[in-house]
Amino acid sequence: MILLLELARGLAALWVFFYHVKPLFETSSPFIYNLSSFGSLGVPMFFVISGYVITYSAESSLKNTKSSFVFLKARFLRIYPAFWASVAVVLITPYIIESISFIKTGTYLFPENLLVKFNAIEWTNFVLLSKVFWATSHDLQTEFNTINSVYWTLAIEFQFYLVVFVALCFKQYYRHIIILVSVASFLAMFISDELNYGLFIHYWPSFSVGIILAYLHRNKVWSNSFLTNNTALLTAVLAATGLLLSSVAYSHHRILFAVSFGIFLWVISDIEKVMNRIKNSANKYFFWILEPWLILGTMSYSVYLLHGKIYALPNMFIRQLFDSSNILYGLLTILCTLLLCYPFYIFVEKKFLSKNYKLLQQKVLTKTSPSK
Repeated sequence: MILLLELARGLAALWVFFYHVKPLFETSSPFIYNLSSFGSLGVPMFFVISGYVITYSAESSLKNTKSSFVFLKARFLRIYPAFWASVAVVLITPYIIESISFIKTGTYLFPENLLVKFNAIEWTNFVLLSKVFWATSHDLQTEFNTINSVYWTLAIEFQFYLVVFVALCFKQYYRHIIILVSVASFLAMFISDELNYGLFIHYWPSFSVGIILAYLHRNKVWSNSFLTNNTALLTAVLAATGLLLSSVAYSHHRILFAVSFGIFLWVISDIEKVMNRIKNSANKYFFWILEPWLILGTMSYSVYLLHGKIYALPNMFIRQLFDSSNILYGLLTILCTLLLCYPFYIFVEKKFLSKNYKLLQQKVLTKTSPSK
């Protein structure tokens, strides 16, 4: 499901992006504005996808008898270097904006110094992503809002990696530990929340949806094994789509959306074959309809890290060309921001990808992707 997951990852990043810039569409497109209001659901989408991908990675480590520390090193390099680099970008962006304004107005107004917002201990917790442990509510992003609100999810993501790492240390008991943690996470949903709000346990159910989906596929339990004719397939797709759309209406129940998203992925998993045929066909029209979305998927982490802060750069120029009542005002701001994120992906994020993940991304962006 390489292509399908990259497509889903890209859509999740884009949905979160729309969520953070939804005021750009308030007057130009009520539909996009309303759809953007649910963009925070891109986060459980990421967690489900991560659960799926990391399960395959962990099982590969067990199969090849690799050290669990190799797994942890790859995961550390996946999260932290790009995160640290993005913090630097976020901190200097206001100065770049003011420099551009200076060229036009001749007056330079020094931006607020974000470095003084935290003391040394708070900055240490911030760069280590341990600041979530000081949260006093479920709203973890308040611990990171001063710099960049999306960073809280990286803390939860890395905690997920740490749990998988610990489970891998016990080798033959790996699956038992994952099952125990998964059961505990679902039970925690029905008991009084006395634990620190920043712990992974509250978000593990979303990861577990991806874990379950991964084991279904590893054991060859594909949707096409049950949906053997077009009528059954169409009915299942429509039902899964309806369930997914209905869960959006209850966006405050993120686990409901995560489960619906997992079911939807399982039902439509056969679309991977269609996507491969498009990539391998001679029809350039269909190829280039699909390809930009796959590129977005491969650079989705860079987009996720930067979008909420650097979109102000292209917006400075676009607002000189279009009024906020024009839908191009918002769409071009988003498109130009994505283009700005691409160099960060090439020169920062991609440099720290593991060899296996680089090979996966190469398969996504070439005509040699596997069918499943």
